[in-house]
Amino acid sequence: MLPLVPRSDCDVINTCATTVIPPFYHLLSLLGTLGNLYSLWGCLRPSQPWSIGTIWVLNLAMCDLVYLASMPPWAVYLSTNYQWDLSHSVCILVNVLYFIGLTTNTMFICTISTDRFLAIAFPLESRMVRTPRNAVLVSVLLWAIAALLVYLQYPNILYWEHHDGTKYCGVLVISKLHVHRAAYSLLSYHIVQVSIPFLLVIPSYVRIMVRMRQSRQQWSMGTMQARDRTMWLIAVFIANFLISWVPGKLLYIISFVLFITMYESANPCWLASVINLLMEASQVLYCVNACLDPLIFHVHQGLGEQCQAALSWMVCWGKERMWSMEEKESRTTPAVMPISVVQLQGPGHNQATFLKQ
Repeated sequence: MLPLVPRSDCDVINTCATTVIPPFYHLLSLLGTLGNLYSLWGCLRPSQPWSIGTIWVLNLAMCDLVYLASMPPWAVYLSTNYQWDLSHSVCILVNVLYFIGLTTNTMFICTISTDRFLAIAFPLESRMVRTPRNAVLVSVLLWAIAALLVYLQYPNILYWEHHDGTKYCGVLVISKLHVHRAAYSLLSYHIVQVSIPFLLVIPSYVRIMVRMRQSRQQWSMGTMQARDRTMWLIAVFIANFLISWVPGKLLYIISFVLFITMYESANPCWLASVINLLMEASQVLYCVNACLDPLIFHVHQGLGEQCQAALSWMVCWGKERMWSMEEKESRTTPAVMPISVVQLQGPGHNQATFLKQ
């Protein structure tokens, strides 16, 4: 099972990891949840037009929120050195949210990439297919497929209570009856999840950039600025995909390969620590990806300019506030008249006295 617990007396993960990684989970979950909730608000507000892009962003935000909802309980699980103190139903719920979030995220990444490719490479031919109604139908279909995969126990969710009372929560990877065969093949699950998007996302966006460069001479200056902004967004999206999403999947695949060789290992406790550490590093990368998805969207929608305008307004408001306070103090404080010496001419003698001007 994952997390790997070969024996109850094993230190199944580095002690430092149980202290350092859980706060990262909580922080990234909070930031990602706030960012994706803001994306939902941006997509569902009345002033936002109901377009194909809005539908895709809405679904991607929902995928990230579903995945991030599974992270706080898992952070608590890791902090207790993989001793599940919550109920059986919570264990099932956390794993269901985790796999639905990852599966739908993969599906929508592929769908969005294909949609962008059709919109740029074949704008006229795909005009009748690329409609908001069809986008909604595809979204419902993808969520239904993800729910069906989880319903069919793909992968197998496991809640296990040891004879000493220790409880574990995870997924079944290898059966004792078939040591070298992964039950429901989580290894193949993650290989498919990384290979199909990699074969779709990168070629699609490369083709989009090539097509946009070929059409450069036909565009006006305003269109050129929009093109450059779109090119920048594509580059950032691919960078996020390559830096956080793909390495996360690769770390999972490496951990599964090591898992299959567990029974040949002379030190299963050390191997368990390595595998679990790779898995947690993969989870951190997924959380980073879930945080960057809404950030990329908001920057593309002009969030940077809005933040700059808000900061300028706050600076101006602060200066006006200080000036008004200084002016108020100058009005309420009584004036102090300077004292000077004035020589008065008296009858028969000179007299010096102090007068206030």
